[in-house]
Amino acid sequence: MSIANLYDKNIFCLEGDWESDLRKKSSVQSALQLLEANLEIATIYKTCSTYEEFCNRLFTLTRDKRIYKKYSIIYLAFHGRKNKIQIGDDHYTLDQIGNQFENVLQDKILHFGSCKTLFIEEKKAMEFLHKTGALAISGYAKNIDFISSTVFDVLYFEMCQNYVEMEAIERNMLKNYKELCEALDFKIYY
Repeated sequence: MSIANLYDKNIFCLEGDWESDLRKKSSVQSALQLLEANLEIATIYKTCSTYEEFCNRLFTLTRDKRIYKKYSIIYLAFHGRKNKIQIGDDHYTLDQIGNQFENVLQDKILHFGSCKTLFIEEKKAMEFLHKTGALAISGYAKNIDFISSTVFDVLYFEMCQNYVEMEAIERNMLKNYKELCEALDFKIYY
């Protein structure tokens, strides 16, 4: 049974660029501020435009457990494709990320706020969990709308605060938001 160590799960977010037009301001940062103000959980928000930055920031989070132990949700907000996220101009597979973070993500819930990243076989998801030690991975298996998925992410993160068992989180997401789960093709593996 997959059980989180704490009810209060702070959020560490890495976000990529959504638009090439610098005047556009799309960001999940305001959703994190909403969660922080209303659920009283801490968030760390960082942008990231290279794989090197991505790796350095995740390694910093996982290396100093004394400071970052309560940041048990890793929110990866990037463009995505089937089994991939886009960081900068390049795409990285779950296998590449899993190999990079082998045995590093213990007790972390990784949420991919990206299109199609979890359009994968369950076997592939379980390999990722086993390799990294992550508690769970979640995200979407189809192309998603930015606003709808960001609202869903907020609901999901709120649910994560209410339960320690991943099965209870999944069950209650389906009970309370079944139509939205289906519309976004939400997936969770643990």
